[in-house]
Amino acid sequence: MTYDLRRLRLKGLIHRIPKTHRYTATSYGLKVAFFSAKLYLRILRPEWPALLPPDDQLPRPLRVALDNLDAQIRRIHEEAILAA
Repeated sequence: MTYDLRRLRLKGLIHRIPKTHRYTATSYGLKVAFFSAKLYLRILRPEWPALLPPDDQLPRPLRVALDNLDAQIRRIHEEAILAA
């Protein structure tokens, strides 16, 4: 638990309330949580069957769209890592 809390704190997602053992989310942490929740609810969960291995029988436009989505998510993730 200490390891995870430290990692979240160093990434700027949470901060410790002084003189307590409690933590609270930062505004950046809330934005990241909101983004990941919306990403899951709107894209990943409904399209989970479309994320199967490449040998599936997806139409080409859908495969291209999912590949573009994956590239954009990776880009956002890398930018977040560089910012932290």
